[in-house]
Amino acid sequence: MSLKVCSLASGSKGNCIFVGSERTSLLIDAGVSPSRIKASLCSIGEQMPRDVLVTHSHTDHYRYVPALCEKGVTLHYPMLVGKYISLPGDAEAFSGDICIGDITVSPIPVSHDVPCYGYSFYSEGSKVTVVTDLGFMPAPVLQNMADSDAVLIESNYDENMLARNPRYPAYLKARISGRRGHLSNDESAECVAFLAGKGVRHIILGHLSEQNNTPRLATDSANNALIKYNLKGAATVFAALQNEVSEVVEV
Repeated sequence: MSLKVCSLASGSKGNCIFVGSERTSLLIDAGVSPSRIKASLCSIGEQMPRDVLVTHSHTDHYRYVPALCEKGVTLHYPMLVGKYISLPGDAEAFSGDICIGDITVSPIPVSHDVPCYGYSFYSEGSKVTVVTDLGFMPAPVLQNMADSDAVLIESNYDENMLARNPRYPAYLKARISGRRGHLSNDESAECVAFLAGKGVRHIILGHLSEQNNTPRLATDSANNALIKYNLKGAATVFAALQNEVSEVVEV
Protein backbone atom coordinates (compact mmCIF):
# COMPACT_ATOMS: atom_id res chain seq x y z
CA MET A 1 0.00 0.00 0.00
CA SER A 2 1.32 3.42 -1.00
CA LEU A 3 -1.83 5.54 -0.68
CA LYS A 4 -5.17 5.29 1.06
CA VAL A 5 -8.26 7.47 0.80
CA CYS A 6 -11.34 7.69 3.00
CA SER A 7 -14.32 10.03 3.08
CA LEU A 8 -14.94 11.27 6.61
CA ALA A 9 -17.98 13.31 5.53
CA SER A 10 -19.42 14.02 2.10
CA GLY A 11 -22.45 16.09 1.14
CA SER A 12 -24.02 19.52 1.24
CA LYS A 13 -23.73 19.80 5.04
CA GLY A 14 -19.98 19.34 5.24
CA ASN A 15 -17.07 17.64 3.51
CA CYS A 16 -13.77 16.18 4.68
CA ILE A 17 -11.58 13.56 3.02
CA PHE A 18 -8.51 11.79 4.38
CA VAL A 19 -5.55 10.82 2.20
CA GLY A 20 -2.51 9.07 3.61
CA SER A 21 0.72 7.30 2.66
CA GLU A 22 3.13 5.23 4.72
CA ARG A 23 4.65 8.36 6.27
CA THR A 24 2.31 11.27 5.53
CA SER A 25 -1.34 12.08 6.04
CA LEU A 26 -3.49 15.06 5.10
CA LEU A 27 -7.07 16.27 4.89
CA ILE A 28 -8.98 17.73 1.98
CA ASP A 29 -11.40 20.37 3.30
CA ALA A 30 -12.92 20.67 6.76
CA GLY A 31 -16.62 21.37 6.50
CA VAL A 32 -17.33 19.44 9.71
CA SER A 33 -16.05 20.12 13.22
CA PRO A 34 -12.56 19.20 14.46
CA SER A 35 -14.10 16.93 17.10
CA ARG A 36 -16.01 14.99 14.46
CA ILE A 37 -12.94 14.80 12.24
CA LYS A 38 -10.87 13.49 15.16
CA ALA A 39 -13.48 10.87 16.04
CA SER A 40 -13.78 9.79 12.40
CA LEU A 41 -10.02 9.47 12.06
CA CYS A 42 -9.87 7.46 15.29
CA SER A 43 -12.45 5.05 13.87
CA ILE A 44 -10.05 4.17 11.03
CA GLY A 45 -6.96 4.12 13.22
CA GLU A 46 -5.53 7.49 12.17
CA GLN A 47 -4.33 10.59 14.00
CA MET A 48 -5.10 14.21 13.09
CA PRO A 49 -2.89 15.14 10.10
CA ARG A 50 -0.60 18.14 10.19
CA ASP A 51 -1.81 19.48 6.85
CA VAL A 52 -5.12 20.38 5.21
CA LEU A 53 -5.81 21.30 1.59
CA VAL A 54 -8.84 23.38 0.65
CA THR A 55 -10.74 22.95 -2.61
CA HIS A 56 -12.75 26.19 -2.52
CA SER A 57 -14.37 28.77 -0.27
CA HIS A 58 -17.91 27.40 0.18
CA THR A 59 -18.72 26.82 3.84
CA ASP A 60 -19.47 23.11 3.46
CA HIS A 61 -15.78 22.74 2.59
CA TYR A 62 -14.03 25.55 4.47
CA ARG A 63 -16.10 26.28 7.61
CA TYR A 64 -13.82 24.56 10.15
CA VAL A 65 -10.44 25.00 8.45
CA PRO A 66 -9.52 28.01 10.65
CA ALA A 67 -10.41 25.99 13.76
CA LEU A 68 -8.10 23.20 12.62
CA CYS A 69 -5.32 25.71 12.03
CA GLU A 70 -5.76 26.99 15.59
CA LYS A 71 -4.90 23.45 16.67
CA GLY A 72 -1.64 23.47 14.70
CA VAL A 73 -2.72 22.16 11.29
CA THR A 74 -1.13 23.92 8.29
CA LEU A 75 -3.44 25.11 5.53
CA HIS A 76 -2.34 24.74 1.89
CA TYR A 77 -4.47 26.64 -0.61
CA PRO A 78 -4.42 27.51 -4.32
CA MET A 79 -3.61 31.17 -4.84
CA LEU A 80 -6.93 31.91 -6.56
CA VAL A 81 -8.89 30.38 -3.67
CA GLY A 82 -7.00 32.56 -1.19
CA LYS A 83 -8.86 35.63 -2.44
CA TYR A 84 -12.14 34.21 -1.12
CA ILE A 85 -11.19 32.80 2.30
CA SER A 86 -10.06 34.21 5.62
CA LEU A 87 -6.47 33.08 5.97
CA PRO A 88 -5.14 31.81 9.31
CA GLY A 89 -1.58 32.58 10.30
CA ASP A 90 -0.13 29.22 9.30
CA ALA A 91 -1.16 29.08 5.65
CA GLU A 92 0.81 28.41 2.48
CA ALA A 93 -0.30 29.35 -1.03
CA PHE A 94 0.64 27.38 -4.12
CA SER A 95 0.00 27.61 -7.86
CA GLY A 96 1.38 24.27 -9.08
CA ASP A 97 2.44 20.89 -7.76
CA ILE A 98 3.58 20.74 -4.15
CA CYS A 99 5.09 18.06 -1.94
CA ILE A 100 3.70 17.31 1.51
CA GLY A 101 5.95 14.72 3.08
CA ASP A 102 6.20 11.85 0.62
CA ILE A 103 2.97 12.80 -1.19
CA THR A 104 3.07 14.95 -4.32
CA VAL A 105 -0.11 17.01 -4.73
CA SER A 106 -1.21 18.19 -8.17
CA PRO A 107 -4.09 20.73 -8.31
CA ILE A 108 -6.82 20.37 -10.95
CA PRO A 109 -8.88 23.52 -11.68
CA VAL A 110 -12.57 22.74 -12.22
CA SER A 111 -15.66 24.73 -13.23
CA HIS A 112 -17.68 25.98 -10.24
CA ASP A 113 -19.21 29.30 -9.27
CA VAL A 114 -16.09 30.22 -7.27
CA PRO A 115 -12.47 29.22 -7.96
CA CYS A 116 -12.37 25.50 -7.20
CA TYR A 117 -9.84 22.67 -7.45
CA GLY A 118 -9.66 18.91 -7.40
CA TYR A 119 -6.42 17.15 -6.54
CA SER A 120 -4.33 14.20 -7.62
CA PHE A 121 -2.03 12.60 -5.07
CA TYR A 122 1.08 10.58 -5.93
CA SER A 123 3.27 8.43 -3.73
CA GLU A 124 5.59 5.54 -4.59
CA GLY A 125 3.86 4.75 -7.87
CA SER A 126 0.28 5.05 -6.60
CA LYS A 127 -2.18 7.77 -7.60
CA VAL A 128 -5.46 8.89 -6.04
CA THR A 129 -7.62 11.68 -7.50
CA VAL A 130 -10.42 13.61 -5.78
CA VAL A 131 -12.68 15.84 -7.89
CA THR A 132 -16.00 17.31 -6.70
CA ASP A 133 -17.99 20.54 -7.14
CA LEU A 134 -17.83 20.93 -10.89
CA GLY A 135 -20.54 21.77 -13.39
CA PHE A 136 -19.10 19.65 -16.18
CA MET A 137 -16.19 17.30 -16.75
CA PRO A 138 -13.75 18.53 -19.41
CA ALA A 139 -12.14 15.78 -21.45
CA PRO A 140 -8.57 16.77 -20.45
CA VAL A 141 -9.46 16.55 -16.75
CA LEU A 142 -11.07 13.15 -17.19
CA GLN A 143 -8.08 11.93 -19.18
CA ASN A 144 -5.76 13.19 -16.44
CA MET A 145 -7.67 11.09 -13.90
CA ALA A 146 -7.56 7.95 -16.03
CA ASP A 147 -4.26 6.60 -14.70
CA SER A 148 -5.41 6.83 -11.07
CA ASP A 149 -5.66 3.74 -8.90
CA ALA A 150 -8.63 5.22 -7.03
CA VAL A 151 -10.92 8.18 -7.70
CA LEU A 152 -13.48 10.08 -5.65
CA ILE A 153 -15.78 11.84 -8.10
CA GLU A 154 -18.89 13.94 -7.62
CA SER A 155 -22.33 12.43 -8.25
CA ASN A 156 -24.42 15.25 -6.82
CA TYR A 157 -27.99 15.00 -8.03
CA ASP A 158 -30.58 12.91 -9.80
CA GLU A 159 -32.03 14.96 -12.64
CA ASN A 160 -35.62 13.88 -12.00
CA MET A 161 -35.43 14.54 -8.25
CA LEU A 162 -33.98 18.00 -8.83
CA ALA A 163 -36.57 18.89 -11.46
CA ARG A 164 -39.46 17.81 -9.20
CA ASN A 165 -38.15 19.28 -5.93
CA PRO A 166 -40.76 21.89 -4.84
CA ARG A 167 -38.39 23.38 -2.25
CA TYR A 168 -35.86 24.48 -4.85
CA PRO A 169 -36.65 27.63 -6.89
CA ALA A 170 -35.92 27.69 -10.60
CA TYR A 171 -32.77 29.81 -10.25
CA LEU A 172 -31.25 27.33 -7.77
CA LYS A 173 -32.07 24.37 -10.00
CA ALA A 174 -30.41 26.19 -12.89
CA ARG A 175 -27.34 26.94 -10.79
CA ILE A 176 -26.96 23.30 -9.66
CA SER A 177 -27.43 21.86 -13.16
CA GLY A 178 -25.42 24.54 -14.96
CA ARG A 179 -21.82 24.41 -16.13
CA ARG A 180 -20.64 26.10 -12.93
CA GLY A 181 -22.68 23.91 -10.62
CA HIS A 182 -22.51 20.16 -9.98
CA LEU A 183 -22.35 16.83 -11.80
CA SER A 184 -25.55 14.80 -12.10
CA ASN A 185 -25.67 11.04 -11.58
CA ASP A 186 -25.89 10.48 -15.33
CA GLU A 187 -22.90 12.74 -16.05
CA SER A 188 -20.88 11.12 -13.29
CA ALA A 189 -21.83 7.64 -14.49
CA GLU A 190 -20.37 8.33 -17.94
CA CYS A 191 -17.14 9.41 -16.23
CA VAL A 192 -17.16 6.27 -14.09
CA ALA A 193 -17.46 4.08 -17.17
CA PHE A 194 -14.64 5.91 -18.95
CA LEU A 195 -12.36 5.63 -15.92
CA ALA A 196 -13.15 1.97 -15.34
CA GLY A 197 -12.42 1.31 -19.00
CA LYS A 198 -9.01 2.91 -18.55
CA GLY A 199 -8.17 0.72 -15.57
CA VAL A 200 -9.29 2.69 -12.50
CA ARG A 201 -10.26 -0.02 -10.02
CA HIS A 202 -11.79 1.91 -7.11
CA ILE A 203 -14.37 4.68 -7.59
CA ILE A 204 -16.08 6.58 -4.77
CA LEU A 205 -19.13 8.70 -5.56
CA GLY A 206 -19.08 11.88 -3.48
CA HIS A 207 -20.94 15.05 -2.59
CA LEU A 208 -24.40 13.48 -2.94
CA SER A 209 -27.25 15.94 -2.36
CA GLU A 210 -29.53 14.94 0.52
CA GLN A 211 -32.42 16.76 -1.15
CA ASN A 212 -31.95 15.65 -4.75
CA ASN A 213 -30.25 12.26 -4.66
CA THR A 214 -29.91 8.95 -2.84
CA PRO A 215 -26.93 6.61 -2.55
CA ARG A 216 -28.94 3.92 -4.37
CA LEU A 217 -29.72 6.19 -7.32
CA ALA A 218 -26.10 7.31 -7.61
CA THR A 219 -24.60 3.83 -7.47
CA ASP A 220 -27.28 2.38 -9.75
CA SER A 221 -26.49 5.02 -12.37
CA ALA A 222 -22.79 4.24 -12.19
CA ASN A 223 -23.27 0.47 -12.27
CA ASN A 224 -25.74 0.71 -15.15
CA ALA A 225 -23.15 2.66 -17.13
CA LEU A 226 -20.59 -0.07 -16.46
CA ILE A 227 -23.06 -2.65 -17.75
CA LYS A 228 -23.87 -0.48 -20.79
CA TYR A 229 -20.22 -0.41 -21.81
CA ASN A 230 -19.56 -4.10 -20.96
CA LEU A 231 -17.50 -3.13 -17.92
CA LYS A 232 -19.48 -4.85 -15.17
CA GLY A 233 -17.09 -5.71 -12.35
CA ALA A 234 -14.25 -3.65 -13.81
CA ALA A 235 -14.28 -1.31 -10.81
CA THR A 236 -15.68 -1.29 -7.30
CA VAL A 237 -18.14 1.58 -6.86
CA PHE A 238 -19.68 2.91 -3.66
CA ALA A 239 -21.16 6.17 -2.39
CA ALA A 240 -19.61 8.33 0.31
CA LEU A 241 -22.24 9.49 2.81
CA GLN A 242 -22.85 12.67 4.79
CA ASN A 243 -22.97 11.13 8.26
CA GLU A 244 -20.82 8.02 7.94
CA VAL A 245 -17.14 7.34 7.47
CA SER A 246 -16.55 5.41 4.26
CA GLU A 247 -14.47 2.30 3.91
CA VAL A 248 -10.78 2.96 3.48
CA VAL A 249 -9.52 2.33 -0.05
CA GLU A 250 -5.86 1.30 -0.16
CA VAL A 251 -3.85 1.24 -3.39
